[in-house]
Amino acid sequence: MSAPAPPPAPPEDAPHPPPAPLPVTPTHADLLRVFAGVAMVGIGGGLPAHMRRAALGRAWMTELDFAESYTLAQLTPGPNAVNLAAMIGARLRGWTGALWAVVGVLTPGLIAMLAVTVVTLGLPGGLPAPLQSGLRGAACAALAVMLTAALPVLRVVGGLRGGWVLALATFAGIGLLRLDLLPVLAVVVGAGLILHRPRPEQPERP
Repeated sequence: MSAPAPPPAPPEDAPHPPPAPLPVTPTHADLLRVFAGVAMVGIGGGLPAHMRRAALGRAWMTELDFAESYTLAQLTPGPNAVNLAAMIGARLRGWTGALWAVVGVLTPGLIAMLAVTVVTLGLPGGLPAPLQSGLRGAACAALAVMLTAALPVLRVVGGLRGGWVLALATFAGIGLLRLDLLPVLAVVVGAGLILHRPRPEQPERP
């Protein structure tokens, strides 16, 4: 019996699928400008969500890239927003990119806090009661904004081997049992390394 004929090749004028967009590499000025803008609109602790929107909207990163950077920012000491800016800047432009991203994300808040401090130092009793009530109400909106930045990480967790088990174990250890952070992270990270260790490639069968 003769072998089946190969399928006909598509004609040269047949439409081809569009190529995947190439990642865009920003300049240092772009990092400074964008992260300063993110800091000015990131009211209420929602900086990670605004950073995600800025980086993905400009095709600087993919969802997976951001999820990795966000996870590293959460695990390293220091303010999460500053850590995330440094991670993104370093991924895009190396250590100089990290420097300019951190300068951009810190400068607006520094100027605003200095101005607020100068004003409130002259007020007896601190902030007025209406302003304090407004800030308490804004905390609910701030929580929702922060959760939007965690959504890409949740999607990545769902696609990992044992991802939800490790995430729930971390939540139980820190949130429910009130265990120390570092021992819990050491156990969970070690378990993750074992589950996702590089596996030897299987030789192809002839």
